[in-house]
Amino acid sequence: MLKRKLWRDFLKNRTQFLSIFLMSLLGMLVFVGLDAEATGLRKSSDTYYEQTNLADLWLQGSLFTDRDQDRALRTRNVKRASLRLTVDAKAQMPSGEPSMKLNFISDQEVSGMLLLEGTPWQPGTAGIWVDDMFALRQGVEIGDILTLRYESVDFQEPVRGIIKNPEYVYYTGDQAEMMPDYGNYGYGFLDPEEFPGDFPGYDTILVDIQEEAGISAVKKALVQSFASENLVITGRNQQSSYQTLDSEIEQHKMMGLLFPSVFLFIAVLGIITTMTRMTANQRMQIGTLKALGFTRKKITRHYVSYGILISVLGAVLGSVLGYWLIPELIFSNFSQMYLLPSWDRSLSALSAAGLVLVAVISALVSFLACQRQLRESPADTLKPPAPKHIRHTVLEKSKLWLRMNFSSQWNLRDILRNKIRSLMGVIGVAGCTMLLICAFGCYDSFRSLADWSFEELMTNRTKILLDEQGGVHLGQELADQYDGQMIVEKAAEFESDGVTKTGQLTAVDDGSYYHFQNPKQQEVQLTEGGIALSYKMAQALDVEEGEFVNWHPIGDSTWHRSRISQIYRVPTGQGIAMTRKTYEKLDLSFRPTAVLTNQIPEAGLGDQEGIQGIQSLDDMKNSMNETMEMMYLMVGILILAAIILGTVVLYNLGALSFIEKTREIATLKVLGFRTRRIRGILQKQNLWITAAGILLGIPLGYGLLAALCGSISESQDMIPYVSKASMLLSAAGTLLVSAGVNFLLSGKTKLIGLVEALK
Repeated sequence: MLKRKLWRDFLKNRTQFLSIFLMSLLGMLVFVGLDAEATGLRKSSDTYYEQTNLADLWLQGSLFTDRDQDRALRTRNVKRASLRLTVDAKAQMPSGEPSMKLNFISDQEVSGMLLLEGTPWQPGTAGIWVDDMFALRQGVEIGDILTLRYESVDFQEPVRGIIKNPEYVYYTGDQAEMMPDYGNYGYGFLDPEEFPGDFPGYDTILVDIQEEAGISAVKKALVQSFASENLVITGRNQQSSYQTLDSEIEQHKMMGLLFPSVFLFIAVLGIITTMTRMTANQRMQIGTLKALGFTRKKITRHYVSYGILISVLGAVLGSVLGYWLIPELIFSNFSQMYLLPSWDRSLSALSAAGLVLVAVISALVSFLACQRQLRESPADTLKPPAPKHIRHTVLEKSKLWLRMNFSSQWNLRDILRNKIRSLMGVIGVAGCTMLLICAFGCYDSFRSLADWSFEELMTNRTKILLDEQGGVHLGQELADQYDGQMIVEKAAEFESDGVTKTGQLTAVDDGSYYHFQNPKQQEVQLTEGGIALSYKMAQALDVEEGEFVNWHPIGDSTWHRSRISQIYRVPTGQGIAMTRKTYEKLDLSFRPTAVLTNQIPEAGLGDQEGIQGIQSLDDMKNSMNETMEMMYLMVGILILAAIILGTVVLYNLGALSFIEKTREIATLKVLGFRTRRIRGILQKQNLWITAAGILLGIPLGYGLLAALCGSISESQDMIPYVSKASMLLSAAGTLLVSAGVNFLLSGKTKLIGLVEALK
């Protein structure tokens, strides 16, 4: 009998239960979907790293020999060690001269290649193994002869294999680039015997440590073993490719907790409202069941099953859909940014815990919602409920109340006497606005990066890149010829209170093309004598302006201790910045790596000795804007979720409110109020609740956007920004959804039967 009653109640209250079902479905769809994507991405990358034995530590400094490799292997807890020399070169291709990182390796024990096509690498084998993205874009195939240029020396290598390497899961061709453009540059692996000219030695030792060993302990042991001031040791968390992917995974995990909480919170409020109203309306039925001998425990279990059944069904269906849909959508876009051999979905224990949590919360909320009617004895329950003791509020006793028109008084009284229903409406609208603000804010924030980078911070139109042979004389000559500004951009290591990070060192000569902004995005000039630290690096090192930080350029063993005189913000290339005078006062040789100019260099300049290439910032800006295609997916999902949330919540509340106010509406009709007037009264209340929700949702949306921007990679800085147009569009979208729902519901006023409603 109770089962038949359960299904009959579901059909009778289908609108309210459908909203609970949809909120549970959407919440678990996002939660499980992002968990499956993030967990699968973590497992896919870990499998790739394990398969190719990604290095745990990188030793850099002076040139290393085979004896240094043996010394590293003799260090306690070091399992394997490999030698590598990495140089910048260019490939001579019909489409131009794309840059390439050439890696001359002693073996493949650590950070080995994943062979996709061709023959495996063997020591002493002539040829080059190139990355698959470069081969695809440049049309390189096995057996082709690739012409390479290193320091004005051309040499040819047959292509032996197409590969991937775990250190190049994410990489850019230049530190100034924010987004990868794979295939426009590439990397390759060769035997040291293929080096053009006399082999100078290796610049890196890649170390694989024992699983049970601690990173810091092995670092100390290696420092003692080498006893060299030139040694620089970095770990995985300081390796750009590994750290960027790791930050992306953590960001998606955070998103998987933030967004579902909105839907699940609405679902909980829906259960409270629906079950409280249902048990109140079924008071006589509950009393009859008690009189027929049904125990309180059995009746309680019956009503608790309403919330559990609906929410768990929605959660299970949402979990299945999320597992299959969300990873597929994200992987199809992220495969253009991260280079992994496989993309697998997988679930963590959090997904199962989420399902259990939904069931437990639903049961608890349903239990509390129906306890009021179940506490009474059968005799009391069979009696009609005592009329509510209604007190006039302070507002109703004030003179202001008397000045209000009838519709305002009616709506205010209804809101004050149905606080939970009204609060749920405000929260639902706020959630809708919040998601819309966050969606459009993501678009605005990312879109503004290009303008911020290439119109505010760097006002040049051309960047002439210099190689290691360029030197200050060539840089000065180009700066004079093209009225340019010389800069130094190189990798550096930073340390404070035991926290070590790698980033970028920037030194700027006199000029007006390279600009700096403080955390408030106000332009500032670099001070002499001190260093400026980027905002994200300051957060990573947990230091503030006025404190000290230790740093040194990668490849230079001399550590410097400098006071932080300024904090500046920059979208990419986190680290420190200083003037040329400050740089040279530290006994560092100012060897410019680039010259910034607004002039167009003469044809063929990029082929000259000492010049690595020429970049057009307009092309870089266009390339960044093209990556917005990946943002459209996120924006679209958030907008769709906001519309569904707003529609479901507002329709549910509107239907619930309409049912509860049927008697009052019928009374107004009897008193002579026309249908149009009654619809206007109902729409006014809807407008008030919507306006309150929008005002609450705007700061919540900005806070959610700020949390997302703050969770991106340490190497990038994105300032949350929501344009006025986006705010207006979000508010208008919420109002449109609200007005549409209210229009549908208020149209039912003419269908109310007066006799039946007033019984």
